[in-house]
Amino acid sequence: MRIDIKTAVDFLRENDDYLILMHASPDGDTLGSGSALCLALQKLGKRAKAVCPDVIPHRFDYLFKAIEPMDFEHKNVVCVDIADTKLLAEMKSTGDAAQLAIDHHSSHKDFAKKEYVEPESAACCELIYAVIKELGVTIDKDIASCLYTGIATDTGCFKFTNVTPRTHSIAAELIANGADFGAINYAMFVVKTQGRIKLEQETLKNIQFFADGKVAVITASLALIDSLPDIDTDDIGALANIPREIAGVEIGICVKEKKAGVFKASLRTSDNFDAAEIAQNFGGGGHARAAGCSFNGTTMEKAVEKIVKASVEAVEKQK
Repeated sequence: MRIDIKTAVDFLRENDDYLILMHASPDGDTLGSGSALCLALQKLGKRAKAVCPDVIPHRFDYLFKAIEPMDFEHKNVVCVDIADTKLLAEMKSTGDAAQLAIDHHSSHKDFAKKEYVEPESAACCELIYAVIKELGVTIDKDIASCLYTGIATDTGCFKFTNVTPRTHSIAAELIANGADFGAINYAMFVVKTQGRIKLEQETLKNIQFFADGKVAVITASLALIDSLPDIDTDDIGALANIPREIAGVEIGICVKEKKAGVFKASLRTSDNFDAAEIAQNFGGGGHARAAGCSFNGTTMEKAVEKIVKASVEAVEKQK
């Protein structure tokens, strides 16, 4: 059932023993949302813990340092930045029993008893910010840094067209409240490990262009990923942005091999194309400018062929 912010806040205020779920292959928005909400609930005297089905990349460790470890049996599951419980991997059944979901994806599929969804928000952290304010919790430096991380990463450091005046207003308040924006921006958008540089070098060797250069695709096989022990899931996820950094490319694709026969395609598009619409052809989804889908029981070549075909068809429709 879709609800408003007041109903969501009333639920959080009236209950306790919260398990906050963040999606697999975590990004800054789900991690920032989960950590900020957990901190806020703990400040209210609630028992709360934030859990991710995947290993959290080390560059996000700072988000969880202020959270008090708690051991309890959860009674209420809250999902943040999760459009579909398929994104919870082995924790899908836990997500299917969620009492509350807070999300900003236009492709959100209702699964929780209560759904607070605002697709016009640039990041889920914008919604978590509003929830925390309504709860009456003071946004301190730790919470501000969590929220700033989610907003900055989901807007490409405020470069994407999902940014609104409200996005900047919230970010300004978070900075005023102590968000360590300089260190966060450096960690999220500047510094790269040697492993990531090597990974980018190798994937750029196989880049392919289609539709007169409007579609570009790179691939990362399991063999390549396994040959670079100094990379983590965060390094692999960052590959998705590379094709769209090339002049003239309007649909950028990265196809990664997750395990034998299982591939994930990540799409990034210009304002002229809807990434989620392309991904939905294969059971995926996401945002208008950033989306993804999976291909199971196939080969890298077949997965690339399918996603490229759908992307080229989208370009042809624009002619």
